[in-house]
Amino acid sequence: MASINDYVVEQFTLKNSDIPGLVKLLTSAFQEDEAAEEEGASIELLEDNFKLIFGVPSIDKEMFVRAKHKTTNEIVGFLGSLKQRLSIENKIYNISLPCWLSVHSLHRKRGIAKAMGRKMKAMVIERGYDAGITYHDVGQKGLETSQAVSRDTGVPLELLTFIKRFVIRPLNVDDAMAVVKIHWIAKLFLKTKQGVGKIKSSQVRLYNPTDIDQICDLSANLSKRTQIALVQDCEDLKWKLSNPRVICVIHEDKHGKIDGFINGWEFLLAGFGKAVKFGWLDTIHTYNLTNKETISLANLFSSEARKRGWKGIQTPFIPYFDPKPFRKANFVLYPKKIGMYFFNITNISLPKKVKSIYYEWR
Repeated sequence: MASINDYVVEQFTLKNSDIPGLVKLLTSAFQEDEAAEEEGASIELLEDNFKLIFGVPSIDKEMFVRAKHKTTNEIVGFLGSLKQRLSIENKIYNISLPCWLSVHSLHRKRGIAKAMGRKMKAMVIERGYDAGITYHDVGQKGLETSQAVSRDTGVPLELLTFIKRFVIRPLNVDDAMAVVKIHWIAKLFLKTKQGVGKIKSSQVRLYNPTDIDQICDLSANLSKRTQIALVQDCEDLKWKLSNPRVICVIHEDKHGKIDGFINGWEFLLAGFGKAVKFGWLDTIHTYNLTNKETISLANLFSSEARKRGWKGIQTPFIPYFDPKPFRKANFVLYPKKIGMYFFNITNISLPKKVKSIYYEWR
């Protein structure tokens, strides 16, 4: 019977030539997951999506792990990492965000995921990171992998907070149902929410590259006013917002100064042998805006998404923004529990209760 001894788990330096093969592996792993086969709502990964996540200027291209089958030399496992800065009660720490752990369906249950996790954790410690962050759906097996890595490496795994809801913005429910199993009652409800409201403001518009300094200032300000917060790298933001698959909408005050923005990126939602365009809501900065201003900005985002052919928009509800005006703009919140866990490498003192958190989802 095959075991972990039949594989080589190794660090590698990401090259452009690696991307097509990794995209194929990740798409296969996502779509052949048991839940995805039953419910749909998986991802058909594009090379542009991979580059959007792992091509940012701040990326450490040596922080990648793969698993090779010794007999065939086939790459059957992947784990990437994003380099980020995290503010915890106004102290800055260097964080690794391990992401997109994937194992080919024919090579699962052989300890590959745990071995890749252990390898990544050793690399994170070796490179002097203060901590690692990982997300896990409640009830899924990924948490078991992180717990095993914690036990094997002696690095404490602490629950930082739970994300308790997901946000979805339906734009074309009939088309989305081709790739997602939805109960007929939910379908009827979502169809009442797929209309886009009027944009009742002349102070909203699309992003222009000359906006980047003000965007960076808004992001930095939000980090300072939030208990636990991602500290955005301005060059990464600039790079991301220049991507043609990203939508960014802006709100200006009466003096023409930017006081809010929303951005998101395109991906393919897949299931049952089909795929449709969908949007991932990435960052929401509306803390300076009134409800009416936020609704207009959200409606502009939805309008632009519909023009791009997106069938809907989704994101976990990380509670750094007020969801009330988004509900009025036909965004729907529904229960879905996801744990945000902290590999506490350097014994950082974490708050007993997280009151506010600003982070992106990858």
